[in-house]
Amino acid sequence: MSGVIKRSSSIISDSGIESEPSSVAWSDARSRVLELPSDREILNQLVRRHAVHRNSLEGGHTETLESRKAVEVVNLSVSCTATCLPFSSVLKETPAMVGFSSKQAVFPITRQPLGSFGVVSCNADDMDEEANERMLSVFSSFYQAKEKFKKELKIEGFLYSDLSVLASDIPYFPPEEEEENLEDGIHLVVCVHGLDGNSADLRLVKTFIELGLPGGKLDFLMSERNQTDTFADFDTMTDRLLDEIIQHIQLYNLSISRISFIGHSLGNVIIRSVLTRPRFRYYLNKLHTFLSLSGPHLGTLYNNSTLVSTGLWLMQKLKKSGSLLQLTFRDNADLRKCFLYQLSQKTGLQYFKNVVLVASPQDRYVPFHSARIEMCKTALKDRHTGPIYAEMINNLLQPLIGVKDCTLIRHNVFHALPNTANTLIGRAAHIAVLDSELFLEKFFLVAGLNYFK
Repeated sequence: MSGVIKRSSSIISDSGIESEPSSVAWSDARSRVLELPSDREILNQLVRRHAVHRNSLEGGHTETLESRKAVEVVNLSVSCTATCLPFSSVLKETPAMVGFSSKQAVFPITRQPLGSFGVVSCNADDMDEEANERMLSVFSSFYQAKEKFKKELKIEGFLYSDLSVLASDIPYFPPEEEEENLEDGIHLVVCVHGLDGNSADLRLVKTFIELGLPGGKLDFLMSERNQTDTFADFDTMTDRLLDEIIQHIQLYNLSISRISFIGHSLGNVIIRSVLTRPRFRYYLNKLHTFLSLSGPHLGTLYNNSTLVSTGLWLMQKLKKSGSLLQLTFRDNADLRKCFLYQLSQKTGLQYFKNVVLVASPQDRYVPFHSARIEMCKTALKDRHTGPIYAEMINNLLQPLIGVKDCTLIRHNVFHALPNTANTLIGRAAHIAVLDSELFLEKFFLVAGLNYFK
């Protein structure tokens, strides 16, 4: 093997208290290494930012863009709740609100004072030292608790609060939208839903990408050709999606500079199948990012939920589903002649700049190891199917190692879910990557937007 695996486990929590965007990247001397600042350096930076912000407030009645950004970054690192958006919608001067001085102007979206998360704007000079000490105490306690948490969790990775720069610092709603120059082409993003889904399933994914990258020359194709029959076999659904993509490009006479795919559940398998078709060969050199949300790339073998496996078996019998038959490797007696195994032997993923695999161990519909394309303990013990399983993994990942411009990133997601039947069977986590606004906003602001720039 010519590549070296650099591991960095990740957790993105739906609780909004603390989370870790992680990445597992195939990298060598050609890849970039993430350099994280030390805790003391981060504390010193925060104190300096606070001092600059306070001085700017004392010097006049308006805020500068730089000071606003500094405070907002501090706010995100301390707390990220469902009602606290890290970017304001206004960049221009913000008038003082009733009940607040001009030095305590509120965020236009959240209507919260700028100092509500540990950053205090003081009028009296004798309060400056006390404010700095208070802020140092808050962040010292935070980092001590964070390091203790990481040691107890025993994972090799970094928390999202370790990152000093977000994936995007562009405000959600710019005051003035510049006219887009489409001479260089547009970035087509194809969103593909999963089993029994529809074109609206990935609407929030589309929304947060558009909010985070305004003026990014993005064009979204929310696939709907398969939504009337998601139980058909993969070859049939592949033909439908490929026709839909080509017709969309021709209908709107699009000049394509890049193409990215976002898939959920079995939609990821359809995307990989599209890449192997001769009609799509022209667009292979334009592929940019493949974002896989809970994709069963290795099928549903070794699913540790008997309840879910039984349910999928019953659904396959009732619906006469070809796709479910192929996902469970029951479409051929010889496993090496099954659809998923043969698909793993075909090229496709190595043409992307970024291959991003998002998986959750709470998801029982799609096995965690299948979504991450990695071995599991059960497969290692299985002398009959295990070697074939290992061959599929090697077929999928080996081509990525030899490509200098392709990076594989894995994100592990843990959601704060209520104790319900949907949580018990794993359905809640399976759909949380689509309908949890807190998770999606945090994921894209911290890391996800980088993959679509």
